[in-house]
Amino acid sequence: MSAFLPNGGGFFGLGRGPSRSSSSSRQQRRRIAAERPSRALVAVAAAASGGAAASATSPALARRVLLASTAAVAPAFLAARVAHAKKQPKSRAGGSSDGSTGGVSVPKPITKLSLDGRRLVAVGDVHGDFPQAMKALECAKVMDKTGKWCGGDTVVVQVGDILDRGDNELAIMRKFRALAKDARAAGGDFIVINGNHEIMNVLGDFRYVTKGAYGECARYTEKKRLAQIAKLGEENVEPPPETPEGVNPQTYAGLLARRALFIPGGEMAVKMASNPTVLQVDDTVFAHAGIDESHVEYGFARINAEVSQWMAGSRAQPPKHVLEEKGVVWTREYGGADAGQTSEAAACRRLEKALDATGAKRIVIGHTPQQKGVNSGCGGKVWRADVGASRGIYGNTPQVIEIVNGRVRVLSA
Repeated sequence: MSAFLPNGGGFFGLGRGPSRSSSSSRQQRRRIAAERPSRALVAVAAAASGGAAASATSPALARRVLLASTAAVAPAFLAARVAHAKKQPKSRAGGSSDGSTGGVSVPKPITKLSLDGRRLVAVGDVHGDFPQAMKALECAKVMDKTGKWCGGDTVVVQVGDILDRGDNELAIMRKFRALAKDARAAGGDFIVINGNHEIMNVLGDFRYVTKGAYGECARYTEKKRLAQIAKLGEENVEPPPETPEGVNPQTYAGLLARRALFIPGGEMAVKMASNPTVLQVDDTVFAHAGIDESHVEYGFARINAEVSQWMAGSRAQPPKHVLEEKGVVWTREYGGADAGQTSEAAACRRLEKALDATGAKRIVIGHTPQQKGVNSGCGGKVWRADVGASRGIYGNTPQVIEIVNGRVRVLSA
C-alpha cells in the first residue's frame, strides 16, 4: 500500500516505511519524483481507484484495510514530510519551517468552548455520504426535513472524516458551513474537527477518493473557471492543461482539480484550516482518534495552530501528533473491540491520566467504525461515535451522541 505526498509540482510514491525499502523501490520513488506532474498524477489515480474499489466491493476487505493500514502509513507520512521540509525551508505560501506565517492569513481554530447550559451533540464520521450525514443531523434534531437549522442554541461537534469513501464531500462541507452560520445566529454552534482523512488529503494521499468525488472536484473547479471567464473574458483565463495521451480526460481533470483544492494553501485545505483538531467543550474532549498525556503536554491549542498553519500553506509540515501511529487522528487504542482490542485496561489508564490533566470527564472519538452502534468504554470515559453510517463503510443506521447537563445518551435515526 502506498502513500502519495506533495513534492513541489508532483507526487512521489512511498512504501511502508524506511525499514521495508528495497533498492528497487527506492529507484522507483526517485523515478516517480523526477517525472512530470501529469505522469505522477496518473499513478496516484490508479492507486486511489484501487482503494475506492476495495471499499465499494468488499466491506470486509475495506474494514481490514481501514484498521490494518494505520500503523504502516502514518510513520511513512511523518518521515516523508520531515525529508521534504529539510529540502524546502520556505513553504509554498512564503512561511518558514518554524511555523511563522509570513504574509498568509491563517485561521485560528477554537480549542475550548463553554456550553453555558446548552445542549451538546456529537456526530460521527460521515465519509462523503450526504444522505446519511443529513439523516444524522435530523436524528439529532438540529436540522429539519427542509434542510434548515432547527437546533436553537445546540452545539454540534462532528468528529472528522468528512472526506473519502463517498461521492459528496464538497456538498457536505458546504452544507455544514451553512448550518454553522445559522447555528451561530441562533446562539448555537456547529464545529467540525479534522480527522485522519482530512490530514491524508492535504498530504496528497488520495487512495480512498471515489470516482464520484473526483468528479465533484472537477465540476466545482470548472464552474469556478467558467465564472472567471464570464467576469474576465476567456482570453484572460488560463485554459485547462492538456490531457496526456492515453489518459481518460475526466479522470485527469478530477485528479488535477482535487490536488489543487486540497494541497496546502488550496481552497479546501484553507477552509479545513479553520477546524480544530482537538477541542474541549466543558468536561468533554473531542479528538478524531484519541489523546494521551503527551498531547496534553504539547497543548491542544498548539496542535490546532500548527495543523492550521500547515493546511493554510504557511508551515512546511504538520506536528507529529497528527502523523504518528499513536497520534490524535490515528490511534486505535480507544476503539474498543472493533479495533481488535481484547483488553482496554492499559489504554484506559492512559486516557484517565490525559483527561485528568485537562479537567475533562470524557472523550468523544470517531475513527474506528462500531458495527453495533455508539458505545462507551473505560467506565464512560470514552464514547465512540463512528457507527460506519457512510455507505462507503457499512451503511449502518445513523446515531448521534447527546450530552445535556453531563448526562449522555444515544439518539438513533
